Amino acid sequence: MKPTVKKIAQDLGLSPATVSKALSGRHEISDETKERVRLYAHELGYLKSPGQRKRFGVLAVNPDDMEDSQTSLMFSLLMGFQKYADRLDLDVVVFHINGDTPETLDQFAYKNKFDGLFVTGIKNTDPYYLQLETTTTPIVTLDIHAKNPLVGNVGTNSISGGALAIRHLTQLGHRRIGFVNGHKEAYISQERLAGYLAALYNHAIPFDPGLCFDGNYSMESGTKAAEYFAKTDTTAIYFASDLMALGAIRRFKTLGYELPRDMSIVGFDNQLLCQGCTPTLTTIAQNPAALGETACALLRGLSQKTPICRAQLEPWLIERESTAPPFQ
Repeated sequence: MKPTVKKIAQDLGLSPATVSKALSGRHEISDETKERVRLYAHELGYLKSPGQRKRFGVLAVNPDDMEDSQTSLMFSLLMGFQKYADRLDLDVVVFHINGDTPETLDQFAYKNKFDGLFVTGIKNTDPYYLQLETTTTPIVTLDIHAKNPLVGNVGTNSISGGALAIRHLTQLGHRRIGFVNGHKEAYISQERLAGYLAALYNHAIPFDPGLCFDGNYSMESGTKAAEYFAKTDTTAIYFASDLMALGAIRRFKTLGYELPRDMSIVGFDNQLLCQGCTPTLTTIAQNPAALGETACALLRGLSQKTPICRAQLEPWLIERESTAPPFQ
């Protein structure tokens, strides 16, 4: 059983309030009592010894849902986290688990003696998602926000991403700009949509719900999006992920489209595949290694009781061959 303040108080014949104040270093508690409480707390394992390294767990949730090409992004993310952890002399253990496990995040952290967790891949339909509001474990998530001072979030600024994509397309002369989002179970999908809507507003382009299509971040959903937009007067499409954009490029070509003359396409992520397709993909780039490093720095801060709720990195536009002025 995990030692508690109440047990320490009972064993030492003190009140729980006195023990709590002693562990906090309050001035009204004598140095002798503080030392006595701290030594006993160390013996029970309630406090870690001064030289003990912090230990963080990395949970890749629902790994089977990832497309093969997404694994390179995850690898860069985890390498960035590990690189920063090595710099701070932290221990890191990586786990791949399904989101339907009966074990809670707090139970997982306690069982494995983790000081904090970095969690990726959570959907808002997973049990873990609701636990973020009440967890007592320092946790950093990727692209998920929770109203809990112990939970921080890292991600790429989707509002800026939308602004970059729509500005690029409007500068080329496009006004009928479609948007293909990922699955609704992902928090990041809400933010990518918000970025698209904000950018339309800033360029005085009326929102047309008929120019929005819900995919699921896969190439297959990009194929279906292309079939949908082929029946509209759209001249350009902004995709919430490169994989969907690449699926659309492939399908548009089989439908007889000449890209980018007949349709301009912008993705999001800057995966390696962007440079191997024809035409090469214009995209909103993010830096997964830097996201991993930032996640580690944020988790360390949370484990030291610094309540930082969010860290966002700025994306940038990489212009390639898949965008051009609309054909007249």
